[in-house]
Amino acid sequence: MGLIESRYECSRIDVLTDDDLLKIFSYLNLREKVLFRRVCRRWAQLLKDPSIWKCIDITVLYKRLADKYLWTGESLENQQRLKEREAAALNFLQTYAGYSTRYINLGELVNNEILFYLRESCPNLSCIKLTKLISKHPNIKLTLLPCNLKVICLRLVCFREVRDRNISKKLFWVRNSSRITPFAAEPFPYLQKLCLDGATISSDLCKQLIESKELDSLKLQSCVFPTSVRKDFETLTTRLRNVKVIDLAFCRFYTKSVFDVVLRSIAANFCHLESCGLHCFQPSIHVDLDEFLNFVSPTGSLKRLHLSGLQGITPGVLNKFMKRNQNIEILHLRFCNVVNDETLRSVVTNLLYLKELKLSGCKDITKNGFRQIANLSSLQVLEIAEMNVALEAILYVIRSLPCIRHVILSTNVYRVCTKVLRKELPKLLISIARLDYQEYLEHFKNSTL
Repeated sequence: MGLIESRYECSRIDVLTDDDLLKIFSYLNLREKVLFRRVCRRWAQLLKDPSIWKCIDITVLYKRLADKYLWTGESLENQQRLKEREAAALNFLQTYAGYSTRYINLGELVNNEILFYLRESCPNLSCIKLTKLISKHPNIKLTLLPCNLKVICLRLVCFREVRDRNISKKLFWVRNSSRITPFAAEPFPYLQKLCLDGATISSDLCKQLIESKELDSLKLQSCVFPTSVRKDFETLTTRLRNVKVIDLAFCRFYTKSVFDVVLRSIAANFCHLESCGLHCFQPSIHVDLDEFLNFVSPTGSLKRLHLSGLQGITPGVLNKFMKRNQNIEILHLRFCNVVNDETLRSVVTNLLYLKELKLSGCKDITKNGFRQIANLSSLQVLEIAEMNVALEAILYVIRSLPCIRHVILSTNVYRVCTKVLRKELPKLLISIARLDYQEYLEHFKNSTL
């Protein structure tokens, strides 16, 4: 019995030192940390250490856990329930968020008290994410955002009733449908990444971002570019020459002149781009990307290119662009009417390091042209839905790619390929394509600026 007891004593987790336990706790997510507090007093005390609360994701707590700081997964339609959850989130942040906190994802739970606490008590906070800022926050003041942030992500911005009469003069606008409401903030001199979803790019925003000289990632998805922003955006691009990532997915432009100025400014000033996304502009504006492709990325530093849904590209210009940028690893050409056998030949010849290729909706590619994809030895991800290619050619290409890991197909081809390739390539992931571009076109037809 003594030997068994000694082995049992040695196997207990209590023999670990506090430093070892803190290292283990650092790998837990927020929900697990909250649950582990209830194991014993020692763990509860260790879990108050600031070193393990560098990243806080409040959205993980949207689970049915019976805890002092947690709430049930009920609907947010009840305003009182929303206030209770915001109070619980504030109580949680006051307990654990502090000097060492670097990253916070608040999700939908945000109010003035939470923003004020983060501004005053988290001096080293560098990244904040807010999603679904719905109309249930009528008195929110985003002027309380800490000015030392390096990453700001506002997704699914939906300000319907956000008003502040005492707002600062330094503001920019956030759009929802036909309403435009103010979103105020101070300059962010340390800002490195900015992600806006559904915002209107105003002159005040451009003037404000001039101070962010360290900005290297600018993602403006589903944003609106009015006519008045042309000169200010051009001035902004001349100051921000360190931008390496630009994404204008699903953006709208009031006029073609605005579109031309935006692309010309990006091509002339962002000389070290590594990622460029220009897919799915509104079909009401004739897009001419020849000039942009002739001048963008002169150093050949581009690694990711998204041109899905664009129609105004000359095949010869696109081929010259690929010869100049042979280090591209990710290429999206979904629903591009200029993609044909010649384009695929240029891709196979020049892009030797290509790892991801999406060609859904490119119906001008023939069977023989499609077979050229088999020569891309480093290709790992391939999307080929809604194409006029025979099943035999698809199976031939998939079997010929040595590094292929993920194939995205249309519904009718998915079932056949799954049965045939399940035994031959057991590690291959086969999924059904989500063709959101067609839904995007329908959205433009049913909406106006």
